[in-house]
Amino acid sequence: MCAVTLEPTSKPYYEALPTHLKPVHYDLSVSAIDVAKETFKGKVVIDLQIVEDTSELHLNYRDLTVTKEGITVELKAKDGTTSSVSIKEVTEFKEKEFFIVKFDQTLKSSSGASLLVTLVYDGIIQTNMAGFYKSAYTENGEEKFMLSSQFEATDARRAFPCLDEPSLKATFKVNIAVPENWTALGNTPVESTSTSSEDSNVKIVQFQETPIMSTYLLAWACGEFEYIESFTEDKYQDGKPLPVRIYTTKGYLEDAKLASEITPKIVDYFSKIFEIQYPLPKLDLIAVHSFSHNAMENWGLITYRSTALLYSETKSDPSYKQKVAYVVAHELAHQWFGNLVTMKWWDELWLNEGFATWVGFAAVDFLYPEWDIFSGFVSESLQQALNLDGLRNSHPIEVPVIDALDIDQVFDAISYLKGASTILMISNYLGKEVFLKGVATYLNRNKFGNATSHDLWSAIGEVSGKPIDSLMDSWIKKVGFPVVSVDIEETSKSLVLNQSRFLNSGDLTEEENETNWWIPLNITTDSTSLREISVDSFESETLIIDNFPLEKDFFKLNKDTSGVYRVNYSAKVLETNILPHFNRMSARDKVGLIADTAAIAISGNNSTLTLLKLIQSIVPELGDDYVVWWELGKRLEQFAITFEGADDTANLNGFLKAVYEKRAIQLIEELKKDPTSIDTVDFLKVKLRSEILVQAGLLSIPEVTEYATELFDKWLEGTAIHPSLKSFVFGTIASSPSFTEAQFEAILKEVTNPTSLDSRELALGALGHVHNDQLATKLISLLTNPEVIPTMDSHFLGVSLSKNFHTKEKFLQFFLDNYAELYKLMSTNMVVLDRFIKLTLGNYQSQEAYNKIEEFFSGKDVHGFERSYKQSLDNIKINTNWFNRDSEEVKTFLKDF
Repeated sequence: MCAVTLEPTSKPYYEALPTHLKPVHYDLSVSAIDVAKETFKGKVVIDLQIVEDTSELHLNYRDLTVTKEGITVELKAKDGTTSSVSIKEVTEFKEKEFFIVKFDQTLKSSSGASLLVTLVYDGIIQTNMAGFYKSAYTENGEEKFMLSSQFEATDARRAFPCLDEPSLKATFKVNIAVPENWTALGNTPVESTSTSSEDSNVKIVQFQETPIMSTYLLAWACGEFEYIESFTEDKYQDGKPLPVRIYTTKGYLEDAKLASEITPKIVDYFSKIFEIQYPLPKLDLIAVHSFSHNAMENWGLITYRSTALLYSETKSDPSYKQKVAYVVAHELAHQWFGNLVTMKWWDELWLNEGFATWVGFAAVDFLYPEWDIFSGFVSESLQQALNLDGLRNSHPIEVPVIDALDIDQVFDAISYLKGASTILMISNYLGKEVFLKGVATYLNRNKFGNATSHDLWSAIGEVSGKPIDSLMDSWIKKVGFPVVSVDIEETSKSLVLNQSRFLNSGDLTEEENETNWWIPLNITTDSTSLREISVDSFESETLIIDNFPLEKDFFKLNKDTSGVYRVNYSAKVLETNILPHFNRMSARDKVGLIADTAAIAISGNNSTLTLLKLIQSIVPELGDDYVVWWELGKRLEQFAITFEGADDTANLNGFLKAVYEKRAIQLIEELKKDPTSIDTVDFLKVKLRSEILVQAGLLSIPEVTEYATELFDKWLEGTAIHPSLKSFVFGTIASSPSFTEAQFEAILKEVTNPTSLDSRELALGALGHVHNDQLATKLISLLTNPEVIPTMDSHFLGVSLSKNFHTKEKFLQFFLDNYAELYKLMSTNMVVLDRFIKLTLGNYQSQEAYNKIEEFFSGKDVHGFERSYKQSLDNIKINTNWFNRDSEEVKTFLKDF
């Protein structure tokens, strides 16, 4: 099912406000902020256009106290004169988050008058990272607070009564009363500052009027901040470079340098490729201590989780450098794609997120071409999207969204990563320059307005001369993706291709296999014979290419794995045309081959032995391609989650050691021989070293454990662990059978008192590898103690515990036994609970686990995370079927190790 574009007067399928009044402008005042009591007062004046005759005003609200006495309504005539409108009654619908103001007269659209509604209300300063909320932090041993806002998707209504829908754009003018020593930030520059007439220690900060925009993009922040400033090379408003400021609480400016260096360059890059200059007069980025997501793209005031904005060259794991660069770029892309042009409703969220994901990678690739980040995209983003979209309980990129809790659930790998992957596919097919020219046309045509997928495809189609709308229709509006089966017919020497929908479970029904996708073939080879092939794509069920010229030579479909589909080669094609030529493939093609082979084995459309023998044959050939090792590691992890109980764990470990041991020992010997080389190798080698050592550290390889222990003991004595080795050292120590209480407490201290920006996240992930039963019990119990593990970070531990053979059953039982308490902690921001369930419950393999989870949630309200819950059950069933089908042959295979 997909959303249909409706006329303004039609009733939409989703829960929307009536269309008779349209907001034009908001004047908003926030005052009487009491951080201790967690309260504030607000006043908002809304200027509304009368679109249709009406006697009612519908406004969204949540956690606000609004009374009839606090509402004043005036009718403003064409000539500027005003008259009061009496209010008959105010009716609240708290569960649906709106109230109705009923007038004693009908307002006529034909009068040309507008409506001015003034509301005085009381609000709550939230503590759940939504709405207008506070974050606690410690400075020199003293607890302090900062305040900020998070309004996407439907939490502007927690801060002021409003028409809280993306298509109901308006301009905003905000003023906020804060302590004299605080800094106040908004979407736009400060227009004026004055001392409060009621309290000389309070100042009133008035911000300039915003451009026309959606309510979810309004933002403010206040607290004791400092900033580092940089400027774009290009000139913007008033013919001057754009000022870019990175704000933090005190003590973090050194860590803001990376963001300060790259942000102006990305703004210039996007301004060029979108053919629209950044439209606001300033740009602020701020690190927020408590944050549910990675970041939020508020126009002109982008908010970030600290580890997504700040980076220390001396203390942070190098992987966080790439994270900061990407998240900064992603949010900056939204300043155009989402903020300047916005989807009409949340069913097309992918227009915001899918595009910002793809172009965020493009910006990082522009800044750091040596990182080869699109190879990382293929392994992380595309494969994550395919893994999710291969579930029966997946959803189309465009998906019906009925209410506020439905909205949060579409912020997932389909909207972000499948959306981005389809864009990579079509941009690769058309050529990046042609594609971006179409995007620029779309943005210029719809700026300061709302648009649809159809509008985007139409603009790209105009520029490219291709029927993009029809080519992309199935990709956007249908659930799932295809697998292309490849064989060569010996007698006719024809290449025979068949497409069908791919399910991870392999049990496809006829009703689920009705879609034919448009599939770009994108065949790769290094033979000149490729020129003889004139077909570049197909959308029929079967395609036959007669007299295929590469019958005996190397070829691979889906060059650089840039298409959103899997490829299933026949055994003969695999043996003749693929495996002997493994070293002729690009890193992205190797990733695609490993991922497709693994996924097809899981589905039962190929033997698990095919996957295991593939791994055996390619490991000696992997070299130093980081992204290939990374993809291999993820597939081996999934294999271990499923088959760890198939036989003696020593056999499984033996197989994994055969993959990692030799290379890990080589890397350790290199470090011991020349310790200074740790900082001189290139970025991808650093990531490769970290990936291999982290994996090897969990396998009880004596040389690896000895090296980790040596570094850990020196760390206890005061010698810092190199940031790129911290995950390896902590994880190896935690997974050791001899893990001690003292070691446990030392790593746990990095959670409670982190010594670097990323220490808490890294330490939680490492501790989840614990084998010691007593320490595991103690660790798991901390999930319900937010004083030790902040709720926003609980998933870092939960993921490791749920994948760890020694803790997964204990973790699951704890989750079920303590669900009421965990629900209370996490559901105040449903994104947190949804993410926790999504990342943990699917990591099981047994009918017993499936039944236990299904029975537990039977009869419980799962609204807000039902899709993630059902997807978790899908994954458990898939793992269980895979185990039941192939455990005997896996057991036989593992006996040799």
